[in-house]
Amino acid sequence: MRAQLEVAGSYPDETDWPVTCARALAAADRLTCIIDELLMLAKLDAGAVTRRRVVDLCGVAEEQVRRREGARVPVHLRLSGPAPVLGSPVQLDRLLTNLLDNATRHAATRIDVSVAVRGNEVVVTVTDDGDGIAPQDRERVFERFTRLESARAKDSGGSGLGLPLSREIAVAHGGTLTAADHRPGARFVAVLPLHTA
Repeated sequence: MRAQLEVAGSYPDETDWPVTCARALAAADRLTCIIDELLMLAKLDAGAVTRRRVVDLCGVAEEQVRRREGARVPVHLRLSGPAPVLGSPVQLDRLLTNLLDNATRHAATRIDVSVAVRGNEVVVTVTDDGDGIAPQDRERVFERFTRLESARAKDSGGSGLGLPLSREIAVAHGGTLTAADHRPGARFVAVLPLHTA
């Protein structure tokens, strides 16, 4: 971003300022997301306790799908009634945001999201129809700053923090996040404790 602005400033009469501004804003947005994720990771690492309340993951998923209307890849949502968990609304929203951002980068034609209650657990599944993740890489994708070769070839926008952060949020809420076997594409499964009054 700095280099773009320095070049533009050195040649102001030859610069397309609306394009330069749009690129700088996009870079600033990306940096903001990275900083937000690093701060959230730091808080989780430090064991900071966040305010928790009952959150319906069906509502979180519905809002995520609403935000993505008209996106490159349609998101298909399947809900099975209320799915309350006790947690941080901000962190749980980030968990699903990261899973959907990842699916959007890799999906070919569709993304499927399901939220279901199974026994005393809430199961959130995000599936895309992209290239998928090789079995030997399914744990690696949860390591900080890891970007598989296929991801680097496909786009330069990822930071390698989204999936690790999502897993840490799930664990901080007493749950799990795994990459499951699926063909075609990839499937991520978050399992969190069901909140019962």
